[in-house]
Amino acid sequence: MILEKKNSLFILLAWISGAFGAFLGLTLDPLWFARFGSLVVLFAAMSEYSLLHGELNRLYDRLEDHNSLKEVEDLTPSKWHQKKVWVTHITLIIGTLIWGFGDLILKF
Repeated sequence: MILEKKNSLFILLAWISGAFGAFLGLTLDPLWFARFGSLVVLFAAMSEYSLLHGELNRLYDRLEDHNSLKEVEDLTPSKWHQKKVWVTHITLIIGTLIWGFGDLILKF
């Protein structure tokens, strides 16, 4: 439960960092947008770790309760979890592009 909240907090912080960086990049200097891209990547990576760690903990907890694999119910992640994973992946990619090329994008 706590890890799920951490994941949402990290992804929210990533998008807020990107938006704030875009604002600074447009108002002050485009280099700020690129610098805040590193924070987007950092928070997205933390979100990714949180998702993976939470999923593995749920998997191990379910497996510990059963003596044989035949007793184990479906272990696939929920649709909501899969959507969070995709949002995190996309945020990581966007953050990396902002970090690398953000200042160049805003110069045009």
